[in-house]
Amino acid sequence: MLALSLIVTSCAANAESPELPMTDGRTWGMSSQGPEQGVAAAVDTSKTLGRKLDVVNFFEAWVWDRDLPTDTLTRIRDAGAMPAITWEPWDPRKDKTQTDFLPSKIAAGDYDDYIGRWAVDADTFDQPMQLRFGHEMNGTWYPWGIGVNGNTAQDYIDAYRHIHQIFMSAGATKVQFVWSYDTSSNRPAGLPNAADAYPGDPYVDVIGIDGYNGGADGSYWQTPEELFAPAIDAAGSIAPGKTLWIYETGSGDTLGDKAHWISSLFAYLKTTRVSGVLWFDYAKPGEADWTLDSSESVTSATRQALSQW
Repeated sequence: MLALSLIVTSCAANAESPELPMTDGRTWGMSSQGPEQGVAAAVDTSKTLGRKLDVVNFFEAWVWDRDLPTDTLTRIRDAGAMPAITWEPWDPRKDKTQTDFLPSKIAAGDYDDYIGRWAVDADTFDQPMQLRFGHEMNGTWYPWGIGVNGNTAQDYIDAYRHIHQIFMSAGATKVQFVWSYDTSSNRPAGLPNAADAYPGDPYVDVIGIDGYNGGADGSYWQTPEELFAPAIDAAGSIAPGKTLWIYETGSGDTLGDKAHWISSLFAYLKTTRVSGVLWFDYAKPGEADWTLDSSESVTSATRQALSQW
């Protein structure tokens, strides 16, 4: 059992970050369809695209109460990529009104045993990895979102810092912490301001932005600049010195030319300070087909774009 010391110290908060994976200064990654078959699928897709993966991300819900999936992390490392986990404090079988894993409960220590197990396992793993806790906190679709279930921005900050402190106290200094928000450029007005939930520079290694074109139901179409420019500008105000990635993105194909959109995305991002892109390579039931092999033209456009990224 980890003996947790949760006193904030400059040593714990400012531990040196492991080196970021980059190819010619830019990072390429994908979110895989689960920790088992998804890793192999991501690697196969990457080979088709002619670009090695720098990062592979997968999602893990707190309700499963599993140990850190080091076997999956090792498979990703063996494929030459950095493993990344999006750590979701919820039960995905329930709706956003669930209250078991609220940020206030996490900050109060209700899940210290679970967090502590992961921290110890990460220290034992002893390889660079990324951990993205409670992404898109400025949205209204997750139970940890600001304003959902009575959550405040400070609740989120307290939970994020609490987790960070546990990992640093365990010696898991090779874990990079990713703070990731939604673009909100195609969302209803009045959503919370992501800046209000920023945990602070000592607790964040990478800032991630999530944004999708076409909508899950194919209800809108935006250029990459329309989708991402406001959020990229916001990152410059929140933490101008932090590494900035597009941590989730994808495009549907029902309202426009998906292949052209992908080409435009990478061309646009090269004019910004964004240095990494992770594609959400899922074909989820009831949503748009986000995959990069949805058509030959999409695959060809992606291959060409990545050859210059």
